[in-house]
Amino acid sequence: MSTSNYPQLEGRNDQQLESLANKLATFRNINQEIGDQAVNDNSLINSLSNSFDSMLNNLKHTSGRLTRSLKSGSNIWRMVGLALLTFFILYNLYKFF
Repeated sequence: MSTSNYPQLEGRNDQQLESLANKLATFRNINQEIGDQAVNDNSLINSLSNSFDSMLNNLKHTSGRLTRSLKSGSNIWRMVGLALLTFFILYNLYKFF
């Protein structure tokens, strides 16, 4: 190889090495952004999961209280149902006459 081509090849290699270093830095930045976004998304998912767990527990407790109140006051609910039924029957009769 001639000595006159050596500086040109060395310069071209330096340019390619610099280009490769820039691409590697870009990939590192992208990888860091992906990692940060994954941490943020994981935190959001955990928060949503905790919210849904809390909502499910509240729903279970409310359902239990409703069941207990329906069992303890079945006569009251029958009277309320009968009153509503009577109201709707009278209302429909009133509409027809």
